[in-house]
Amino acid sequence: MSTPSGLGYADFAELIGAEFALRLPDGGQAPLVLTECTAGAPGMFSLIFKAGPQAPMTQAIYELSADNFGPDLVFLVPVRERPHDSDFPFEYQAIFNSSQVPGGSA
Repeated sequence: MSTPSGLGYADFAELIGAEFALRLPDGGQAPLVLTECTAGAPGMFSLIFKAGPQAPMTQAIYELSADNFGPDLVFLVPVRERPHDSDFPFEYQAIFNSSQVPGGSA
């Protein structure tokens, strides 16, 4: 699967370590860094981002942007706190899956 702009696993794999900006509801931004891009079954991959302290700990669709990326909408789920990193104390995950549903479409 890919993002709405068409980026897929290979595109994100090249962005590991890149800084992203998460647009907040008030128009501000929270910093993110892509730390992992993991391939799964065909058509599936996941991303892990570490997030700055301004990032909300609420799963939602957020607008992300970075150099050579976006802005694009990505569903992020907060998965854990990072208590030993005050600059990036939270972690988010995004999962992309293009598997076909039997008798339906993805």
